[in-house]
Amino acid sequence: MFLAASTLLALGLLAGAPHATAAPEAGKTIEKIKADGRLIVGIGQEAAPFGYRENGQLVGYDVDIVRAVAKRLETYIGSPISLQFMAVTDETRISWVQSGQVHMSLSHTNITRKRLANIDFSVPYGWDGKSILYRNTKPPRDLADFAGKTIGIKRSSSAEGEIKAYFESKGLAPPVLKQYDNHGAGIRALLDQQIDGFTDDSSLIIATATLSGSKVGPDGPLSVAATSYSTAMFGIGVPQDDSRWRNIVNYALHDLWLSGEFQRIYAKWFGPASVCPLPLGDHRMEPFVNG
Repeated sequence: MFLAASTLLALGLLAGAPHATAAPEAGKTIEKIKADGRLIVGIGQEAAPFGYRENGQLVGYDVDIVRAVAKRLETYIGSPISLQFMAVTDETRISWVQSGQVHMSLSHTNITRKRLANIDFSVPYGWDGKSILYRNTKPPRDLADFAGKTIGIKRSSSAEGEIKAYFESKGLAPPVLKQYDNHGAGIRALLDQQIDGFTDDSSLIIATATLSGSKVGPDGPLSVAATSYSTAMFGIGVPQDDSRWRNIVNYALHDLWLSGEFQRIYAKWFGPASVCPLPLGDHRMEPFVNG
């Protein structure tokens, strides 16, 4: 079921071009939220299992994390706040934080030096690795098998530079990259044999393929190369030069960890019974300061 455009606008969920806004004044995010009573969050809505629509409802790991964070932020801000979502894409998830269109952004955004030149990030709240999805073959394929092959990639993904750097470091011919507007389109092209593989964070490509009906694994039509060519750490994007705001976002995340709520949310989306099992392993989100 699709919501009418007017309803989406009222809820702040329509991903149209934002009205022109001035860049946020450094260090004033908390004051703006208190004055307006709203926490405006840019959220991805086309990338399972982080943020996507299921039966018309916005669901996902990022969605659950930010709802839990927002509840704790009220204590640190000192006043009640309402949560408003605005749909962001890979192209707008950074720029809308820069412009002040949103107070924070959660859209499976990998923390990179290039992105840190434009916005700041919270401590990592998710971890993954980038690999290549391919049509099942025997024996299983490794990354080296894709040297010089045509690989699909999501437009504006950080994977573009990372996959080229990996193949060059191994002395292999880099794959030829073909861009797609979304993960679903790239995976359909893979299934239709238009490309040799599709790449991004493993959780994204596995979940998108699985939810679209294409099982990933030995008994399905698709598999993922066992080796990752790059690690990924997902952070909440926040405006630059506002350490007070970044700090309390981190405090809220640490509160989730200490209470056990973070682990419950993580298990829901990445536990053994999830669409995309991804063990937490040694990753931790323990407080960097006490009290």
